[in-house]
Amino acid sequence: MSSAVASILRPCQLPELSLACPASRDEVLDRLAGGAHPLAGGTDIVVWASQRGEPRELVWTGGVAELQRFDSEVDPIRVGAGVTLARIVRSAAFRAAAPAVADGAQSIGSVQLRNQATLVGNVCTASPAGDTIPGLLVHDAVIELVSASGGQRRLDLDEFLVAPGQTAAKRDELVTFISVCALGPREASAYQRFTQREALDLAFASVAARLAFEPDGRTVSTARLALGAVGPTALEVREAAATLVGRPLSDTGLRACAEIAAQSCAPISDLRAGADYRRQLVKALVVDVVEEADRRAQVSERGEHRT
Repeated sequence: MSSAVASILRPCQLPELSLACPASRDEVLDRLAGGAHPLAGGTDIVVWASQRGEPRELVWTGGVAELQRFDSEVDPIRVGAGVTLARIVRSAAFRAAAPAVADGAQSIGSVQLRNQATLVGNVCTASPAGDTIPGLLVHDAVIELVSASGGQRRLDLDEFLVAPGQTAAKRDELVTFISVCALGPREASAYQRFTQREALDLAFASVAARLAFEPDGRTVSTARLALGAVGPTALEVREAAATLVGRPLSDTGLRACAEIAAQSCAPISDLRAGADYRRQLVKALVVDVVEEADRRAQVSERGEHRT
């Protein structure tokens, strides 16, 4: 590799960055209106800045007390933009209410990274392989935004995620909270991914499932499935999930569901895995995750610990 190419791939120095650390939401919004970029955990900022040379001006949201709010014992749950993944993982109430999201948070990086990274940051990075995103989809996550002009809006997560690395947030908008719908009675969720390493690695493919059961405890009344790392954004596969509804789970039904899910996604081939391999992973993961959600539902019905 020539030195010229190497310097492009591995910059010898980062661009100069400026960081403001305000204590109020209004000051954060003022700086966004002036062209600054919001920063929460900042775990991706070195990669982002070295590859793109931007953003140069950053404003940290972690000093705003309002954005540290974490209402984990209400429905919907509200998670502020400053709430770390570690707080989510440690919350028994959150794990019981949204297990698939907690599974995804637990799988991200290392303990040190989870102590810094935030749920909102994981979503706003908009990676197709974002580990919390499939779980948030099946838990009907809603993104809350405010703008410097005083405007407020709420977007369903699938509306918020536009493309790899891109969201529907405007330059002067700040994501303040994520709302997450909690599980109901006779309901459970789960998330799994496949990587070559247990930590510090992106998913080759991932699946989240949410199941609700009739009073008999066996017949599926509703089903949700979401896939990650196999398309431009994480996506729900409603046709596949619908095949599970109205009957007890069976090996035949699960295989049919998994086949439809695998054909509903659009994986790419890259250095980590080929498209066909990713489809095979989806088939295996759908079966495993649905069975895990079923197991959790049965355990919860018996009055034991859900996760």
